[in-house]
Amino acid sequence: MYSKSHNSLLDGITFNDYLPMDWEVLAALPSEGEQHRHHRANEELLHNLLLRDEAISQESDEAEVVSGHEQFKRLETRLDLLLSLITEMMTNNSHLPTQHAVTLGANGLCVQIVDNVIVSLEDGTLLKIRLYPDPHFPRPLILYAQLVDVQAQSFTVNFCPLEERLQDQLDKYIFRQHRRAIALARKK
Repeated sequence: MYSKSHNSLLDGITFNDYLPMDWEVLAALPSEGEQHRHHRANEELLHNLLLRDEAISQESDEAEVVSGHEQFKRLETRLDLLLSLITEMMTNNSHLPTQHAVTLGANGLCVQIVDNVIVSLEDGTLLKIRLYPDPHFPRPLILYAQLVDVQAQSFTVNFCPLEERLQDQLDKYIFRQHRRAIALARKK
């Protein structure tokens, strides 16, 4: 995980990582209907990522398998393998955007741009951001944001207001990633 200090413009809990992402400048926010569809898709993606993390942590917590559940565990293992193979195929067939060092918070994010100097972005600009929270699962979070700080090799945005359920899912995801980063740092 990315270890530089995060941008002080982001409030609350954050985590750092190298994630595929891209963005485009918008003249105005899209219609409410389009934003709602993106919020539902984002909510589904975060829900699936959180469920997957829970399943992995439960497997590591369980030392013994009760004999009555062995067939269920075998079926679950086969489904996990199938999902893994499908994900690998999707990843190989899709072209993810460039990875950037990202500090992600519940209300915004900071992106470090190493190779390019940012010249075309200005404070207040609206952006449509496609962020891939898991490069092995090639579905992006699509977030609308406003630039609040632009530096030579970084920029920080605040997300446009999210629906309550989506905000809750994003908060949970960020908290879980933050907690995982702390646990990994303690193991070192």
